[in-house]
Amino acid sequence: MLTLPKASPGARSTGGDAHAGSFDAVYRAHAAQVAGWAQRLGGPGLDPDETVQEVFLTVSRRIGEFRGEAKLSTWLFRITARVLANQRRSLRRRQRWWTQLTRRIANAAPAECPDPGEIAEQRQTAEQFYRVLDGLAEKHRTVLVLYELEELSTDEIAALLERPPATVRVWLHRARAAFTSRWRAARARAEGTAP
Repeated sequence: MLTLPKASPGARSTGGDAHAGSFDAVYRAHAAQVAGWAQRLGGPGLDPDETVQEVFLTVSRRIGEFRGEAKLSTWLFRITARVLANQRRSLRRRQRWWTQLTRRIANAAPAECPDPGEIAEQRQTAEQFYRVLDGLAEKHRTVLVLYELEELSTDEIAALLERPPATVRVWLHRARAAFTSRWRAARARAEGTAP
């Protein structure tokens, strides 16, 4: 459950967005959208509730800085993307530490212990999907998730990222090609058929 601080009474936007008034109004109008971005862009390794909370903590501190030069949703998306990028970096550091720790434990454990790495095929596929997705350039990862998982049009993505639609289409084409190539290679490695 999200528990967010209340914005100060003077935290108001000077911009023209209809929802950019108080923190409470911004939260009510955009929390579900931010949660969707957090879930789709974050993947299974990140907690979307934690992401939403961190995004709106940032918003509560910076709502007075929003000048209305961009759409409020664009501003929120950028904050969400930055928070997620920071969380993914932190997660990778924790995973490296965890891998080192589990290797030490595995080396010290008796050989007859069952392999804790056995998990359901569906979960493995999802984890592999997000590993491949995390290997993409950030802009390619973002447009692929927004287009394929969020089902936004290229024009909607262009507006959200403040880029020309043609640029978004190029990024999407390159993202699909890179993802497909990496996915096939990952599946071949998993199945033991890699050259």
